[in-house]
Amino acid sequence: MENSSQCSNCQSIIIENAVFCPQCGYPENGTEQDISKYNYSLKIKKDLVEDSKKKIKNVKILLYVIAGINVVVGLFLLMDSVTFVDGISSFVAAAVFIGCAIWVNNQPLTGVIAAFVFWLLLQLSVIFIDPAMLFQGIILKVIFIGIFIKGILSANDAKKYTAQLKEMKAI
Repeated sequence: MENSSQCSNCQSIIIENAVFCPQCGYPENGTEQDISKYNYSLKIKKDLVEDSKKKIKNVKILLYVIAGINVVVGLFLLMDSVTFVDGISSFVAAAVFIGCAIWVNNQPLTGVIAAFVFWLLLQLSVIFIDPAMLFQGIILKVIFIGIFIKGILSANDAKKYTAQLKEMKAI
């Protein structure tokens, strides 16, 4: 039976002559270059997670902006008895966007996807009222779509790299 030791990174049991830890990949018996590559890989993954979190924060800001716009529109619509129901609908939409922003804190990927789908459904519902309204503010809508897509991709990256860092026992 071969002698064993503990990995200095994750404390898993490794075979004494093994170069890399089978649990976390740390080059326990590797060269200085192997250790440098491992640490560099760790830093890159951490940086990618931080960058992803910044992009996810942009989505949360967008959700609060959209919620704020819905509140302001709702206030104006409440002033007229003909559009009172539309005003209530704007408040409901604002509440949903705030709920999605809170959801993004707990589960970024599903929260961003849910917010994007809800926003798209609101945009598409305009077709039933006045199809020409779909093209009003098209530049702003394209910017919103870009932010949502970046948010989805970033949330997916954060999830993937966080899992890898946990596997490497780095977080």
